[in-house]
Amino acid sequence: MQYSIQEHYQNLAKQYDDFWDTSAEFIEFLTKKIIEHLQLKSTDILVDLGCGTGIYSKAIRSQINLDNKIFCVDPSDKMLEKISDNNHYQIVVKDAVAFANEPGKYDKVLIKEMIHHIDDKGKLLQGLFNRLNEQGILLIILLPPTIEYPLFKQALSVYESVQPHYNDLVNLCEKVGFKTTVEFIDYTVSIPKKQYFNMVKNRYMSLLSRFNDEEIEQGLIEMREKYANVSNLEFCDRFVFLIAKKLTNVNPLSTSDH
Repeated sequence: MQYSIQEHYQNLAKQYDDFWDTSAEFIEFLTKKIIEHLQLKSTDILVDLGCGTGIYSKAIRSQINLDNKIFCVDPSDKMLEKISDNNHYQIVVKDAVAFANEPGKYDKVLIKEMIHHIDDKGKLLQGLFNRLNEQGILLIILLPPTIEYPLFKQALSVYESVQPHYNDLVNLCEKVGFKTTVEFIDYTVSIPKKQYFNMVKNRYMSLLSRFNDEEIEQGLIEMREKYANVSNLEFCDRFVFLIAKKLTNVNPLSTSDH
C-alpha cells in the first residue's frame, strides 16, 4: 500500500470525530493545558495549524471567548468540512509550510501532533517565527520518542523509527530565534478494548496508514491475544509540550534544516 498522509486524512475525515466522542474529559483536560501554555488572551489572533476537524479549536472557543476568528489551517478539505461555523473560524485549505511563509501576523500558533508530517521543519519554523508578533508563542505538541499505547509490536517499532525527537525540534526552534521550554503532560487513558481495537482497525493514527489491511489484521490478532483477559485498556498518554516564544531582540542564526 502506498503511504500517503493526505489520502489517509481524506479517508479518515468522515469518522474522525466519532473516535473522540467518548473522550470529552480528555479533550477538556488537554485544552486547558493548551490555553495555559499559549497564555491565550481574548484579543489574540490564534492559528490552529494542522487542525484536522477542528476538535481543539472548538474546545478552545468553549473555554475562552476570542475576539478574532481562529485560523483553522489544514491541507485536507474533507477534514475542514467538519468545521461548519464560519462565524468563529477562518477556514484555510493549505499546506502548513506554504501557510507559514505567506503574509500575515499572528499572536499564537498551535501545532498538535502534526510536526512529524513536515519534511522541511526549518522552513516551517522560520516562517512561523517571521509571522508571529513580538512576544508571540508557538506551542508544538507531540508524542515522546517511545509510547505506551496498546498497539502491536511492529507498529510501536515503526513509530520509534519515524517519530521526531523533541530535542531536535528545540534545536531547530532556537536556531531560528525562539526561546524554548519543554514540559511533559500525562493523562491516564481508560478506553473500552472493543472501541480501541476498532480505532486501530480504522487507522485512527496516521502511523497505522503505513500498514496494509493484512498487516493491520495480524496486528489486531496479536493485540487480542495480549489483552484477552481485559475489557478496558488503561495506559499513560504522555505529551511533549514544546513552548517556543518570540522575544524582542533575538536574532535567528540560520534558516537551515540541517
